[in-house]
Amino acid sequence: MRILHLAFTLALLAPPLLTPGAAAAQSAAEQMLATAKQLRASAEQLKGSLPDKDRAKMIEQAEEIEKGVRNGDYAGAVLPPKEKPLSERLMAQHGRLEWLTPTGACAGYTPENYQTFRFSPGINDRDSHCRNAYGHWGRYLQATRNGEGAEESEKALYYYDAAARRAVTLQGGK
Repeated sequence: MRILHLAFTLALLAPPLLTPGAAAAQSAAEQMLATAKQLRASAEQLKGSLPDKDRAKMIEQAEEIEKGVRNGDYAGAVLPPKEKPLSERLMAQHGRLEWLTPTGACAGYTPENYQTFRFSPGINDRDSHCRNAYGHWGRYLQATRNGEGAEESEKALYYYDAAARRAVTLQGGK
């Protein structure tokens, strides 16, 4: 039974036959047919090392998947389009990644002085959001410069964007 699970896992992890863009455009039915095809191929490859009973189960699973496709079980399901990274959306929306400075919502704040600058002696919400936004912008720059990976950079950019939007909203912007 373990070998059956291993074979199924290998079938799912096998390199895709399509480019990522084409794979994203596939319907669920097409993906299920590709999975069934891969199951059959795996069963054939494991012919010498897999008991006939387990190979038969793999082929049976492939047949069940194909039957489901014929019955229309996957006809209406289409994969949602993959969302663009935040960096691309910000560039499209604002024309730059660091879009807070030109809005004037945090006038006086810069990436260099955000830790010490204050609008007023008391800390208010706008100050907090401006400091937070520029802090996350600094973290984004650090993650990008140090090559920490797209995930870490996008996370810092996400937090920057959220804090910047709150600061702009408190100033009376959109």
